[in-house]
Amino acid sequence: MIHPYTRVLSGDPAIGVGVFATHPIPRGTIVVVRDRFDLCLSREEFARLPAPQRETMETYLYHDKCGNLVLSWDHARYMNHNCHPNTMMTDYGLEIAVRDIGAGDEITTEYGLLNIQEPYAICCGCESCREHLRLDDIDVHAEAWDRLIRESLLRIPRVEQPLYDLLQGDQLDRIQALVSGQTDYSSVRNLKWLADPDCRFSE
Repeated sequence: MIHPYTRVLSGDPAIGVGVFATHPIPRGTIVVVRDRFDLCLSREEFARLPAPQRETMETYLYHDKCGNLVLSWDHARYMNHNCHPNTMMTDYGLEIAVRDIGAGDEITTEYGLLNIQEPYAICCGCESCREHLRLDDIDVHAEAWDRLIRESLLRIPRVEQPLYDLLQGDQLDRIQALVSGQTDYSSVRNLKWLADPDCRFSE
């Protein structure tokens, strides 16, 4: 589920719609929580869908670290990529604001964390756009991404968190252990799909 201070609007004509903040969202805010309403399909289940469904869904699906195909049930699926995003996916089943987001700002994310399976052209308009997403983006950028994400996660107790009550089970335990200093941070390297057929997301 995506943060309530968001809505879908028309953005850059070359890109289409995007997700925009309706109120300020400070760094350290949980912006998206993966929950039980998100559709999670194995690659085999997806392959068995009728072609019109597959073609419509493909634009919005991403591979999780288990190789499952995930489709957000709400407008989180409309978040656009930016090479300097203001939110990033984490290995905690949530997306965190890694920069302060102002009212009216587009909320962007890093597609390099979505296990893109083939080189994918991008044109986000930032000064140092990478121009393509690649299979090794997590390996190449993990150190820089981890610094940004870890510092943001540690701010969770200090800012308003409308989505905090959606964290459940292991998801909640791991966040609480991190922010209390009981465990080390889990790198985004762990988001990389390792093609383990027995791996499934659990609440």
